[in-house]
Formats: sequence, structure tokens, C-alpha cells
Amino acid sequence: MKKRLIRKRNHTKFTRHSVSDKLYQLNKRCSYLNELKNFVLRLAPPTFPRIEKDLYKLGRIKLAVVTGIFLNLKDTRVDLMVVGDGIDFKKFTDFIKKLEGDMGVELRYVVLGTDEFKYRHDMFDRFVLDILEYPNRRVINRIAFSC
Repeated sequence: MKKRLIRKRNHTKFTRHSVSDKLYQLNKRCSYLNELKNFVLRLAPPTFPRIEKDLYKLGRIKLAVVTGIFLNLKDTRVDLMVVGDGIDFKKFTDFIKKLEGDMGVELRYVVLGTDEFKYRHDMFDRFVLDILEYPNRRVINRIAFSC
């Protein structure tokens, strides 16, 4: 029997008037799942200007680095690193939830204060250097450091 990529499910939506809708669910055991995921990410990559705009609303952001799922890379430590001061963590949590919903995966992220980032960078902290040395894209870069 052939494996199906998409399974059809009947679903009833209850509102004031009962309406029957059809939902489709992705079959996660399909052998073409990775190819489909790569295809969709190539068609609709995350919009970095929108991410930048949303990050500026969260506080005084000095550096924002995206890697991992945003660049379709595997084996990275995090997907997003944010460096800044005065970050509103409630807004940041909402921002992450929105991004996770758009991307369809759970994001791995780290938030560092500016002083902590500079200290860890100057001490050649392996975690920070791994993020900066591997392929990445700096969405916001308003901090002076050499890498």
C-alpha cells in the first residue's frame, strides 16, 4: 500500500450554526517529508526585515543572530541569539511563540545582556564563538566586536 503524504480528516467546527469543514494533516512518517519541508522553506523563507522590526520593539537590542532552522542548517546549537539590555521578556516570549507558529518548529534561542556577551566573547567562550563562527545571518548588528 502506498504511503500518503497528506491524510484527510473530517472535522466538525461548532459555531452558532454547525458547519462541517475538512482538515488535512501532514503524515510525519512519509519518506518525502524532509524534501517537502526544504521546498516550502525555499519558497517562503522567513522575512528578516520583519524579524528585525519585531526585535526592536522588545528593548535595546544590540545584536541578533539567526542560524539553524532560519538558514535550513542542522546541527547548530541555537536558532536565534539576541544580545541587548532592557528586554521585555513577556514581549520576547510572545515574539518567540509567534515565530514558532510561523516556522512550525520549536526554536532554540539564547538571550544575553550586552556586558555578559562582551565578557563571554572576550573570554573565547565556546558557546558564543560557535554561534558566531558557523554560518549565520546578523539581523541586527550594532555592537563592535571582532570575530
